[in-house]
Amino acid sequence: MPTHRLPRVPHAQRPRPDEQVLKQGGVDLQNGWLARHGTLYLTLERMVFVPTILDTAMRARRREIPLDRLVEVERVPLAADEMIAGGQRPRLHLSTDEVTYVIMTGDNDAWLDAIDLVYERRHQLGRPYRPSILRKTPNLFRLGQEA
Repeated sequence: MPTHRLPRVPHAQRPRPDEQVLKQGGVDLQNGWLARHGTLYLTLERMVFVPTILDTAMRARRREIPLDRLVEVERVPLAADEMIAGGQRPRLHLSTDEVTYVIMTGDNDAWLDAIDLVYERRHQLGRPYRPSILRKTPNLFRLGQEA
């Protein structure tokens, strides 16, 4: 079972000029009790977390998640109309065999859609691997009813 503790690794390479960034946005990367702020980049090959200048000064590292190593992507809670116990902020769990990266974004569903589209594009390019993507869509019928 993967751990939530991030491995001690050297800085990952920033998105290269030859990589096409398909989505990027501000996120928080949870590391135990400490969250690092930065930008998450999604390309056809990997996801790259680049911390802010302030977080870099406080020893935050750039992180790389190769898309071929993801085994599961999960929205927590699974549905947008659910809450996490204790009122925690919704998040994404990006799991490899070794570690689960806990990412908090402004719009988890937009990131899940983008990740799903990237894997579809990779499939069209002859790379059929796709991790399981766990989430529930809200029950629109129930949301439209009055209590």
